[in-house]
Amino acid sequence: MDCVSPILDILTRLWDCTATNSSYIRHLKKNLKSLSEARRELEDLSEDVNRRVEEEEQQQRKRKKVVQGWLDAVESQIKEVDVISRKGEEEVQKKCLGSCCIYNCYSGYKIGKKVINKIRDVKELIKKGEIFENLQVTYKLPRPTVDGMVMEETVGFDSMVDEVWGHIEDYRYRIIGLYGIGGVGKTTLLKKLFNKFIDINHYFDLVIWVAVSKEANLEKIQEAIRKKLNISDQMWKNKGEEDKATEILISLRSKRFVLLLDDVWERLDLSKIGVSLYDNQKGSKIVFTTRSQEVCGQMGAHRRFKVECLSPEASMDLFRLTVGEDVFNSHPEIPRLAQIVVEECQGLPLALITVARAMSSRRGPREWQHAIDELQSNPFRFAGMGNLVLPILRFSYDSLSDDVLKTCFLYCSLFPKEHNIRKDELIELWVAEGFLNRADPRNEGEYIIGSLELACLLEKGEYSEDFVVMHDVIREMAFWLASKECKIVVREKPNQQNKSDDLKEALRMSVWGSGVDFLHEATSCPRLRTLLIRFSVLEKFPSRFAGSMHPLAVLDLSYNFDLVELPEAIVFSWFSTELVALHHNFCCATSVLAGLESLENIHDISITLCFVDTHAFCRFQSSPKLQSCVKRLTVASPWFSSLDFRMDHLETLEIVDCSLESINIYFGDQGRTYCFRNLRHLSVKDCHFMTDLKWIRCAPNLQFLYVSDCHVLSEIIGTYESPGTSEIEESHHFLSNLMVIDLQHLPSLTSICCRAVPLPSLKTISVYDCPGLRKLPLNSGSAKNSLNAIRGSREWWDQLEWEDEDTKNIASEECLKIAYED
Repeated sequence: MDCVSPILDILTRLWDCTATNSSYIRHLKKNLKSLSEARRELEDLSEDVNRRVEEEEQQQRKRKKVVQGWLDAVESQIKEVDVISRKGEEEVQKKCLGSCCIYNCYSGYKIGKKVINKIRDVKELIKKGEIFENLQVTYKLPRPTVDGMVMEETVGFDSMVDEVWGHIEDYRYRIIGLYGIGGVGKTTLLKKLFNKFIDINHYFDLVIWVAVSKEANLEKIQEAIRKKLNISDQMWKNKGEEDKATEILISLRSKRFVLLLDDVWERLDLSKIGVSLYDNQKGSKIVFTTRSQEVCGQMGAHRRFKVECLSPEASMDLFRLTVGEDVFNSHPEIPRLAQIVVEECQGLPLALITVARAMSSRRGPREWQHAIDELQSNPFRFAGMGNLVLPILRFSYDSLSDDVLKTCFLYCSLFPKEHNIRKDELIELWVAEGFLNRADPRNEGEYIIGSLELACLLEKGEYSEDFVVMHDVIREMAFWLASKECKIVVREKPNQQNKSDDLKEALRMSVWGSGVDFLHEATSCPRLRTLLIRFSVLEKFPSRFAGSMHPLAVLDLSYNFDLVELPEAIVFSWFSTELVALHHNFCCATSVLAGLESLENIHDISITLCFVDTHAFCRFQSSPKLQSCVKRLTVASPWFSSLDFRMDHLETLEIVDCSLESINIYFGDQGRTYCFRNLRHLSVKDCHFMTDLKWIRCAPNLQFLYVSDCHVLSEIIGTYESPGTSEIEESHHFLSNLMVIDLQHLPSLTSICCRAVPLPSLKTISVYDCPGLRKLPLNSGSAKNSLNAIRGSREWWDQLEWEDEDTKNIASEECLKIAYED
């Protein structure tokens, strides 16, 4: 009996095991049904929880991690259930011997066991999920770092947004300035950057937007930052400006923040606000917008971006978007007329949007043509332009620091739309008008032009650094102001009727091209003191108009190439003691020279002359009096084979299409030189007999050198053995003021200078189609701190010979704008 009991125990255990294992096989179909029901229950519960979570997330809440973990587990379990259920059904289909035998007992056992285990897992998940019915599944989010700004759809900003964003992410750039003219879209760009902080993951704890505006108020700026920092009213009230700044500084010190400042007009003392990037080493940033590049410097911007006007394509896209497709396509003529309207706005987004809104209900081509006429004749009378665009643009004008800047800016409106204005000519006119200090007019004039460029009221010209241009809409604003304040009249087209014209009150008048026709019928201009007539087809000056003129202070007759004479009576009536400037840039007649020589105050007159007639030029060369006062001279005739000069005051010299072999310079007694001490601009073109320009050693203050299409010219500066030249080289640092060298189409040129020379002011060297020029007059110290561009073909650059390897390396490093043009 002692043996029976253990045996029975073993048999019992074996039976239990066998019975359990056999149940996996026998009850597989039933268990699969139970698993399916459990799956359905789990899935329903999961959908209920997920729906509740999503509803709460719409109310600035976030799902708890434990809830998300359960939902992820449910998703994983359901996938596993589906796999096991599919395999279980396959085993059921393999049944044999009625309903009791399974073909493969071992595989049936395995899948049966998995089904039982999975039922247990699913029920466990259901039990955990049921707890959420009585618990919070989400939590309230803290105030977001960025509250998005509402914006209208924009066009043409995406590439700049991406570029600026790249600099925001770059640790090297802590202060970034965005500048440009009013209405160009600086605020729009800043808003897009602001909203980008919502859409993209970033590492900043706080993003703060502050609208600064023209009248910057530190208290309001501090208040805007305080609200973003959630500093309580209790801590804030009754504190002074310094205490508030301290509170802000303490709060920001532990945070990585971005401060976006919109519409900054002058330097903000950030320390008085409580903002310091130097106490904060967490990579915080400041990004601001301004109309002045000068403010970018004052704010210490590490990177400056100029916000440019839109391209023609983007301009049309923006205009079309604003005006609406239904109006744009309402008549076959409207797309063509719309193109003209868009061109008048010159890519300025504010003007494009304003005009597009005004035209968004206009479906007739005559209405569109009328709009074009208004925009071309008096744009600020057009709907919305006067009260929306003009005030924004005028802010920039009103913010100019003094009346001289304002007067010089308004004077630029004498030039027509899109006209590239020569800087030296503009400065000469300002001097003649008495705007500048005559003791140092060149430097003061350059400073004023620079100030207007920094204020985005002037832009760099299309041709070179010698030119500036006004944006069309800025020019219209300037003319609108000048016609009222300075009594300016501008005529560009025949039969042009500017509504603001009043010839009887006009103080200054400019006439361009075919607009000169009106002079034949113009009435008296009794108050006129300045007259510019340029690029006309006049052969003789209208005697009727001239006879009614009162003495002028400034007379500019440049670039009237068909104007061959002025009646002597007119010459003497105009050349009164009041005349302070004459720009006579056409073929100067002997009668004009006689009139000039007779003037007692000739040395007080700024004179520009152009000669194509040898007799008149011989008269000029024989007159030391005339040579001593002419500032700008053009010599253009194949009949000139030599030139003799004694011109201390000459500032600009152009020699075109002459048969010159040399230029003779007169030197005075006892080694004193009568050379080109004031010459700044030299242009030589189409002089096919000239072999060198050695005489420019006598121009120690030369700044701009342009030479082109001189077939036998072999060197620019060689050895020039004449009295006084060694004195110039030693005392004036030979060519130390030269800024631009531009050489084009010189097939025989082999040398600029026989040796490397100091060129401390040199900014640009441009060489095109000069195959024999293999060496530049540079060494490692020539222009190390000034040179920023070498322009030429890649082939030419690769064949250049250098003084030494250091010179080549320095040139390559310094000339970041090497331009290869093949």
